Amino acid sequence: MATEEMGELLHQIGQQVANFLGKVPDDVFVFIEAADQMTGGAIFENLPEQVIYREFGNETHDTILELWDAAPPDKKWSMLLYDIKDGRFDAEFIYTDDLEDEWDSLDYRQDALRERYGDKPVIYPKRDGKFRILTLDDLPDED
Repeated sequence: MATEEMGELLHQIGQQVANFLGKVPDDVFVFIEAADQMTGGAIFENLPEQVIYREFGNETHDTILELWDAAPPDKKWSMLLYDIKDGRFDAEFIYTDDLEDEWDSLDYRQDALRERYGDKPVIYPKRDGKFRILTLDDLPDED
């Protein structure tokens, strides 16, 4: 499935993450979702004591849409797990057919984070722009 255009777009995502972080990323995980005219996701930067959540900008959303559109019609993906380490990236595409019936992307994201970083705390921004640790009290009750 890796076409030259898709390879260039994957590289471009890495460059945009580097520009956003203001440095060469090292041990960064980017969780990406995509569909026709829809993108979502986040950047997770691994630090010694914690993992920092960051959102990516509109430029990256546009590149993700280009990447999704560049995939052949029979190879449209739903999620992309994008790791950056030692100046190199690794991309794993996950297809809708490979997902569980009632899949929730946040569950997949949490599983991917746990696989990479274990139980290290993930720091999410407060609405005022300051960071804090997300706790169970922040999640809605499941009735």
